[in-house]
Amino acid sequence: MSDEKSNNAIASTAESEREQSSLTTPTKNPNSIPPPSEWLSAYNRILDRHPLRTKMITSAIVSAFGSALGSYLSNTSSRKVDKQTGSVFSKINWTDVLSYAIHGGLINAPISHYWFEWLSVNGPSSNTASVLVDQLVVQPPLLVLMFVCLDIFRANIRATINQFREARVISNALENAGPAIVASWRFWPFAVYLTFKYLKKKHYTVALNLCSVAWTVYLSRRSPAVSK
Repeated sequence: MSDEKSNNAIASTAESEREQSSLTTPTKNPNSIPPPSEWLSAYNRILDRHPLRTKMITSAIVSAFGSALGSYLSNTSSRKVDKQTGSVFSKINWTDVLSYAIHGGLINAPISHYWFEWLSVNGPSSNTASVLVDQLVVQPPLLVLMFVCLDIFRANIRATINQFREARVISNALENAGPAIVASWRFWPFAVYLTFKYLKKKHYTVALNLCSVAWTVYLSRRSPAVSK
């Protein structure tokens, strides 16, 4: 009888402790914004798992943001107005923003990643000497490479935009998409059905790529010839 009473007392004590802890422990609101520390911890976890990819994406975003902010501040201080139409130019040079993003993500981030990895292992033991090597030996050619790449990206982006406008890409795509969609419904449902029915999953991609040969031939024959 005494054992039963002691067990009941222990159970009631444990229950009261659980109730007290539930009252004192704050419940997390699923709709609340996580604090900056959680964002930083999540970023560090991603950085540990995928260092190069994370640095490339980060560099692209940061470079684009810096270019957009600099362009906005520059054009805000000196408003540029078209004398013929009187319209104000865009405050942000989106060609520059895209150029800086491409350079930061695809060129600067990989070079910096591998360079600093090599420098930390094979470079001087002194931090001062490492900084001197980085700034005097590596950074000057990287700056030259940056300006060359930015000019190339700007020229290609502008040329692409001009060709995009002159070729009426959107209107032509909309005009050709309708008949092509109808034609695809006469071909692809049967090709996909037969592939799923008679082939193994590992052969799906190969089989559909072979089917796309006939589809590409059809599209090429029906597309209008471009006169030079």
